[in-house]
Amino acid sequence: MQGDPAGLAAVARGGALNLAGAAVSAAATLALTVLVTRQFSRPVAGAFFAATSLFLIVEAIANLGAYNGAIYFIARLRSLHAESRIPAILRAAIIPVAVSSLAASAAMLIFAEPLAHGLLGGHLSHGAGPVAVARALRALAATLPFAALADTFLGASRGYRDMRPTVFIDRIGRSCLQLIGVGSAVLAGSAALLAPLWALPYVPAAVLACLALRRVYRRRQRLIALPSAPAALAGPDRAVSAARPASAVTAAGRPGALIGERIQHSADVRTVGAAGFWRFTAPRSLASVAQIVIQRLDIVLVGIMRGPVEAAIYTAATRFLVVGQLGNAAISMAAQPQFTHLFAVRDRHGANAVYQATTAWLIVLTWPLYLLAVIFGPDVLAVFGHSYRAGTSVMVILGVTMLVATGCGQVDMVLTTAGRSSWSLANGLLAVSVNVGVDLALIPRYGITGAAIGWAAAIAITNLLPLAQVAAVIRVHPFGRGTALACLLTTLSFGVIPLALRLAAGGSVLVAGISLAAGCAVMAAGLWRFRGALQLAVLPGLAGAGGRAGAGGRRPERRGNNDRRRSAHAGGHRK
Repeated sequence: MQGDPAGLAAVARGGALNLAGAAVSAAATLALTVLVTRQFSRPVAGAFFAATSLFLIVEAIANLGAYNGAIYFIARLRSLHAESRIPAILRAAIIPVAVSSLAASAAMLIFAEPLAHGLLGGHLSHGAGPVAVARALRALAATLPFAALADTFLGASRGYRDMRPTVFIDRIGRSCLQLIGVGSAVLAGSAALLAPLWALPYVPAAVLACLALRRVYRRRQRLIALPSAPAALAGPDRAVSAARPASAVTAAGRPGALIGERIQHSADVRTVGAAGFWRFTAPRSLASVAQIVIQRLDIVLVGIMRGPVEAAIYTAATRFLVVGQLGNAAISMAAQPQFTHLFAVRDRHGANAVYQATTAWLIVLTWPLYLLAVIFGPDVLAVFGHSYRAGTSVMVILGVTMLVATGCGQVDMVLTTAGRSSWSLANGLLAVSVNVGVDLALIPRYGITGAAIGWAAAIAITNLLPLAQVAAVIRVHPFGRGTALACLLTTLSFGVIPLALRLAAGGSVLVAGISLAAGCAVMAAGLWRFRGALQLAVLPGLAGAGGRAGAGGRRPERRGNNDRRRSAHAGGHRK
C-alpha cells in the first residue's frame, strides 16, 4: 500500500469526520426515542413514529435520488477535466427535485386525513386519533421540500469530496435541533408539538446546505483559475499529467496510455445533459426509494395491522439498527466519490483495495453494537421502558442479520459506482417485494416478530445478491486479511467474552459493564497489534503509527516529492 495509490487516506479523513457526525446523530436519535417513549404513552409514540416514517418514505420519493447522480457526475467530471459541465448537472438535479417535492407536499396536505386513518388502521386511543395524526402529517408536509432539497445540495457537496456540510449541517445540526425540538415538546407536555418541532430543522438545514454548496463550488473555481496552483489541487488527473508523461507507468502498474483510453471511453460523461443525468439517476432513484421503504415500511405496516402500541415497541427495538446504519453511511459517503473516480480510471485493483479496507473498518465499527444487542437485548430495551422488552426477539433477529450484511461492506454502493445502477434497482425492487410479502403474511399472526423476519429477508437480499454480482462481473470482493481479522477481533471481544460472562454470572448491569470493559481492552490491543493489516494508520492522527499502511496516512500536499504527487491521480489528494 506504499504511496496510497487507492486514496485510502482521503477516504479515511472523510470517514473519520463523518463518523464524528454519525456519533452525534446516533446519540441524538437514541435520546429522542427515549424521550418520546418514556414521556408519552405508547399509542402516541407509535403514531408519531409511524407518521415520521411515512414522511421519510415520501421524502425519499420526492428527492428523486438526485443526490446520487450529483455525487456520481460531479466526481466523474472532476476526474475527466470537464468541470465546466457541473453547473448543468446541478440544474438537472435541483430543478426536478424542487418540482417533485412541492407536488408531494401538496399531496400530503390534501390527503392528510385519509393517510391518518390508514396509519392508525382503526386503532384509536387518547392523543393518537385521526385528527391529531392528520395535523402532524400536515406539519411534516410543510417541510418536505426543504428536506428533499437539503439532501440534493449535500449530495452535490460530497461530489466535491467535501464531507463537512453533510456532517455539520445534517448529522450534527439537524439531529441536535430535532432533539431540542422534541425536548421542548416534552417540557410543554404537548404531543401535538412533537411532529412540527421534529420537522422544523429541515428548513434551516436546506438553506445552509445551499449556501455550503455555493461556497464549495466557488472555492473550486478559484483553485482551477489560479495559474500557479499545485497540480494536486487542480484535480486528480491534472496531478498525473504534471508529474509525468502519458507514457509513464501508473502507480498500479498499468500504462499511462490508460488515461487517454479512459477519457475516450467517458466522452459521453463529458457532454452529458439533463437527459443523460436522469438516464443514470432514475434507476438509482428507484433503488434509493426501495432502500428507505425497506427501512421504514415495517413501522408503517405494523401500525396499520397491529396498532400504534406495537409500532412504538418495534421502533424502539430497531433503533440500534439506525445507529449502525449511521456508521455505515459515514464510511459510504466518504468512499463513494473515491469509488466513482477509481472506476472512472478503470483502476479495479485500487477499488478492490478500498472495498476491503472500508469493509474491515465497517465491521470494527458496527459488529460490537450488533453483538451486544443480540446478547443484552432485554437490558438495552429497558432503557425505553420495561414494557418495551417485548421487542427482544426483534433485536436478536435483526442483530444476527446485520452481522451478515455489514460483512458484505458497501456492496450496493460499489455496484452503482461501477455503473450497474439498473442492477441495484432490480435488487432493491426484489427486496421490497419480499419484504412486503413476508410482512403481509406474518405480521397479522406474529406481530413485530413477523415484521423483523420480513426486514431480515430484505436485508439479506440487498447484500448477498449484489455481493455475488460484483464478484462475478466487476471482480471485486470485500474479503481480505483485514476483513478476517476484524471479524475475529470483534467476535472475540464483544461476542465470546460478554456471552461467557453472562452465562457464568448472569445478566446484571455490573456483569454487562465488566463485559464491555473487558471487550474494549481486548479490542484495543488487537487493533494496535494488527493496525497494518487493518489499514488503521491512514486514519487522521495515526499516520506515524507504523505498519505497512503508514505511508498512506500522510497528507499528499505536505510532501513535495514527485512520488506523492503521482499518487494524487487515485484520489489521495487533499482539497
